[in-house]
Amino acid sequence: MYRFIIDYEHRQTVAELPLPPEVMTTRLCGKNTTVDLVNSGEISVLKDIGLRNISFRVLLPKDENVGISAAEFHEPLFFLSLFRNIMADKRPFRLIILRELPEGRSIFNGDIMLSIESYTVVENGGEEGDFYVDLNLKEFRTLSLTVAETAASESAPAGNAVREVRDSPKTYSVVSGDCLYDIAKKQLGDGELYRQIAEKNGIDYPYTIYPGQILKLG
Repeated sequence: MYRFIIDYEHRQTVAELPLPPEVMTTRLCGKNTTVDLVNSGEISVLKDIGLRNISFRVLLPKDENVGISAAEFHEPLFFLSLFRNIMADKRPFRLIILRELPEGRSIFNGDIMLSIESYTVVENGGEEGDFYVDLNLKEFRTLSLTVAETAASESAPAGNAVREVRDSPKTYSVVSGDCLYDIAKKQLGDGELYRQIAEKNGIDYPYTIYPGQILKLG
């Protein structure tokens, strides 16, 4: 089973696609160039791999009773607005892909920062209210800059540095719409720790939780 989770930190939104795409395509392109040298002919100059391009089609159903796999159902308008906002904000988002075998064992999960290059919304006659969205995404990499410290900063006393230490919470009370992945992401800072929470609380696959349940985190 696949689960596709969108984590858009700029608007503090974490949402799982109601149904995983049937097919996802990842394309990698090299930046190699060909140079024509006088008296030597053409040579190839090999360069680093370019950014990944990811594309897939996702169904956004109007009805939650269609065997959705997401822990919380969102109507199509929610995702259509989210996709538009991500492009309008000119900011990247995190796509988390969870791959689970039928027995619940996790394999090769993915976590990648992406930008939305383009998307197309399709409506089919006879399927009023259902939307198909073709997403074209590109890997996003931040620019790392090394900033030289000034003499003044180097001479500043170490005692001026203040470090904030925040302990992780020991327990958590489940509210409506929660899923273990979201809880692990928000409370422990890493969604991949959801299995650890499940083990601590004796929760088996498919990891069903209910509002008011107290979960041990620490």
